[in-house]
Amino acid sequence: MVPFAQQPHLNSNLQLRGDLCVAAAGNVQATPVMKSGMQGQVDTTYLAAANYLKAIGFTNTAEIARVLDIAMNPNSLFVQYNDAKRSTNVNARPLTVEDDMQPVVGFFVQQGLSTQQIVQVITAHPPVLSYDVAGRLQPFWEYMASIGVPDVAAAVARRPSLLGLDVDANLRKIVDYLQYVETPPEKIVQYITTTI
Repeated sequence: MVPFAQQPHLNSNLQLRGDLCVAAAGNVQATPVMKSGMQGQVDTTYLAAANYLKAIGFTNTAEIARVLDIAMNPNSLFVQYNDAKRSTNVNARPLTVEDDMQPVVGFFVQQGLSTQQIVQVITAHPPVLSYDVAGRLQPFWEYMASIGVPDVAAAVARRPSLLGLDVDANLRKIVDYLQYVETPPEKIVQYITTTI
């Protein structure tokens, strides 16, 4: 099945014209399309994910489609191509509500983020839906607390892009360098939470 973002034309009803017609924003009736004898199907993965995002507080249908495309499509047209480091979501894959999305949202709730903050974080950094809680989010939270960030949840709510920093791939290296050049701990926290 072809992900909805790889379809060529998007109309105002968020129905895609091509081999498949997918309504990616939940509660919208998808109209299967037949082309060249191929029977169209509704992508239930996208519909379930879209309905879940609506259930947690998303209201904008186009925004739901954008978030899901970035989180699930490694070739998303919505990523920032002006920044080579952010040109793809390497974790993008078809996500299930139960195995992927609910654990991320549940983790944010446990960390004290409000529903509105969770929606804002996911909207600003859609790849977070494809992150593993135990392998990525928990280590990030623990590391941020270990370097002295007083309220990691507040820092993430202010700057959701922080979640794009992987502890072992880049965050630890940044902090190690700042410590090496004898940057005071409070300045390191300031840099990490405001500018990096």
